[in-house]
Amino acid sequence: MTVCFLVPDIHDLQTGGNVYNRRMAEELRSDTAVQVVPWTPEETPGSALDLSGADAVVVDSLLAQHPDALRAVQVEHPAASFVLLVHYLRCVDPNREDSGIGNERAALEIVDGAVTTSRFTRRSLLEEGMAANRVQVVRPGLGARYRGTRPVRLRDGPPRLLTVANLLPGKGLRSFVDILRDLQDLPWTWTLVGGASLDPEYAAGIFRRLQAVGLTHRVTWTGPIAPDTLRTWYDRADLFVLPSRFETCSLSTREAMARGLPVVGYRGGGMPENFGRAAAGHLV
Repeated sequence: MTVCFLVPDIHDLQTGGNVYNRRMAEELRSDTAVQVVPWTPEETPGSALDLSGADAVVVDSLLAQHPDALRAVQVEHPAASFVLLVHYLRCVDPNREDSGIGNERAALEIVDGAVTTSRFTRRSLLEEGMAANRVQVVRPGLGARYRGTRPVRLRDGPPRLLTVANLLPGKGLRSFVDILRDLQDLPWTWTLVGGASLDPEYAAGIFRRLQAVGLTHRVTWTGPIAPDTLRTWYDRADLFVLPSRFETCSLSTREAMARGLPVVGYRGGGMPENFGRAAAGHLV
């Protein structure tokens, strides 16, 4: 059997979705032939995409914005099963209302099935009309680097807050800066780990806001951090904060909890599923 992963052109960046895709491909390679095909629909027509020999095509949900191109790929490979790997879709986010939702719904009608990272997303797809037997939940696992002995957090100095998120509007970072502005009389430092290349204008706005409210001396932005060294940043922190209003899952939250960090976040989407009976989490 041959499985082809159809991924967007940002597949090399450090995002939760990309990490998940790589891990799934690695696991499948133990007994399955796997191809990873980067695709930019605006540059390469679906009819020109060569997925010869693929028995199954796993499509990253970022490509659901291009249903016509996806349909053209399917026409060229009628024997393959098409599965949408859902990290995020506008149509499952109650905070989004825009034209892209129509494209996603068209893509849902094209694919043969879907894999989601949370029960929340599965329920949302069923509400969109997908049959229950076509949608499976495969929650993200944790790399071995995040397991093992947890650090003992007994240190002097102000509490160290940590956020691991790319600098994107959906991550709620601008709002969190304003929250921190109102907490300047308390001791704390904030480390933000994540890339700025996906939305440079938004990222620049975050930095301008930090400057405007006088917090730059208490905030450290590391940029993207390689997975092999990310554990160190979790182990240095005292509290993990994810200020996004909506997450289908949140791999960084799961990693933080595995390293023994208490977590503060919002209750939207699939976030509550990360906690189970764990006491070291507070959702608002």
